[in-house]
Amino acid sequence: MDLAAERAYPTPIANSPLLPLLLISLATQRNAPRQATTIRDEYDYIVVGGGSAGSVVASRLSEEPCVTVLLLEAGATKPPLINDIPALGRYFWNTDIDWQFKTERQKHAAYLHSNKQVIWPSGKGLGGSSLLNAMLYVRGNHEDYDNWEAQGAKGWGYKDVFPYFLKLEDNQDPDYLANGYHASGGPISAKKPEYEGEIKNPIREAAQQMGYEILDSNAARQTGFYDHQGSIRNGQRCSTAKGYLVPAENRTNLDIVGGAWARKVLFDGTKAVGVQFDYQNSSYEIKARREVIMSAGTTNTAQLLMLSGIGPRDHLEEFNV
Repeated sequence: MDLAAERAYPTPIANSPLLPLLLISLATQRNAPRQATTIRDEYDYIVVGGGSAGSVVASRLSEEPCVTVLLLEAGATKPPLINDIPALGRYFWNTDIDWQFKTERQKHAAYLHSNKQVIWPSGKGLGGSSLLNAMLYVRGNHEDYDNWEAQGAKGWGYKDVFPYFLKLEDNQDPDYLANGYHASGGPISAKKPEYEGEIKNPIREAAQQMGYEILDSNAARQTGFYDHQGSIRNGQRCSTAKGYLVPAENRTNLDIVGGAWARKVLFDGTKAVGVQFDYQNSSYEIKARREVIMSAGTTNTAQLLMLSGIGPRDHLEEFNV
């Protein structure tokens, strides 16, 4: 089935008589921060992109009250209320909170997809792809980080990043907290789902009978079977916008602007000194005293850098950049 042709919401939920009650419940929770009402001429930091990383960076920088931070996000500041429902992530693919990217037409793959192009979901809005991912709380294998460090990424070994995993985490499962690989009190909640499919226990029992261990995928070893955790808080999706930006929304040194389309990074020689962007039918050029931080996602960051004159010379000249 071509997912691009699917509706934004599955029919059973959209037609459910419980949907109004569910939306009322969600409406009592804050799932996005407030939008800035004014934009200053200059900031210490400009963060381009308020996704999974940009939300965190803007929040952390603004913890220092003596600096000013502007967060620019092309998507909306507030997603639909129904976005908070766990397990609905895939139903937001190809909607307004998805950039709706597709791969190039494939020659030897994607036979079941329209025009042989595969959908490449990428979140658009504060929280980025944490708005439409599967919410699985998985850190990655230790060797991935150690290999980065071995290849020259100093400070990115597992021993270096592990304290930051603990700092962001608010783990709500006591059995996980007891093993030394988790923490509580951080901005991103992690817990096992409240409801599980009937097939889970038979699979678990079969694995144990075959000699496999039931492990914590984020602990010392990852070969085996495990009960997954999700970034869930009070039964709702816990995006990075909800975890980092909502608590920071009243900081007077942080301005959050949604619906802002960055056009290019401004340079003075080789130093980035500002950003040009469109917002509410007006064009702005805002200066950055210290840094411009690019966190617009894998695709859009590369595109914006090229629009700013940074990239393969032949490709830029082809488009008169």
